[in-house]
Amino acid sequence: MLECAARMRLLVVSLVVVGCGSDAKPPTAADYCETIEPFFCDFYVRCGRMDVATVDECKPAFLESCNAVFEPRYVDLEAAGLLTLDEDGITACRAHLETVACEQQFLELSGPCAAMWRGTQPAGASCGLDVESFVCAPETECVLGLDLCGDCRPVVAVGGTCTPGTDTCGATAFCDMNVCKARVPNGGACSPSDRCLVGATCSNGVCTTPSYVAAGDACDVQHRCPYLTACTNGTCQPTASTSDPCTSDGECELGFCDGGTCALPRGDGEPCDRAGACSSGLCNLGACQPRPSMCIAG
Repeated sequence: MLECAARMRLLVVSLVVVGCGSDAKPPTAADYCETIEPFFCDFYVRCGRMDVATVDECKPAFLESCNAVFEPRYVDLEAAGLLTLDEDGITACRAHLETVACEQQFLELSGPCAAMWRGTQPAGASCGLDVESFVCAPETECVLGLDLCGDCRPVVAVGGTCTPGTDTCGATAFCDMNVCKARVPNGGACSPSDRCLVGATCSNGVCTTPSYVAAGDACDVQHRCPYLTACTNGTCQPTASTSDPCTSDGECELGFCDGGTCALPRGDGEPCDRAGACSSGLCNLGACQPRPSMCIAG
């Protein structure tokens, strides 16, 4: 599960089944979790990304985390006019996850799944870390600075001329001697002059991502635990559910450790002492803040 501060990394979106006729409505951020759940849970079970045996077992854990952590972030950004759900992108992601080789989809919102959100920020406008990278308009991409804030830059096609600091070659390429060169896919042969796709490294001449292991297996940086488990003392062990006892945030599958008990993240305006206590992922001056962050709003 999506690549964020929350333990359940479900940086995902949902699909509303849009029917024919004048009453059909496009999907919104509030539709988010319930209808993307079937094809993401299919992917999780097929590729061993969650410690469950069936899609039915995946559903409640997926929805709890998605609704508590990620939907509020997208709803805030949509309300600010910074992004919308894209029906074509959702359809493409669903088709992609049905057949993609598990090792080729290490980052869940990569490939066709990166186009599920359509941003409105033009080239030169501001963007940010995490979900705020999706606010850039099509044909642009968020490039972050050292302060983890960024700007939207035009994407140059492979083979095109690139200018560092002005444009970008996109997620699947890099700028080499002012020419965009394709990154090597996972499993492909690589040399020191090549670059692998994000998430992979060139090891013994082959681009390789960390693998997922099962509950009870040994774990480390290269051997990741499935969702609903965490790497504890070198072994993938079950995480604590909401209301279970805990001693640290890392023990909780969802939310944070609040006074010795795993709790759901808090909403905008509620008290906080760290980002992980907020559904927005933003804590400032002791209160949970809404998106967008100061990277964009400031």
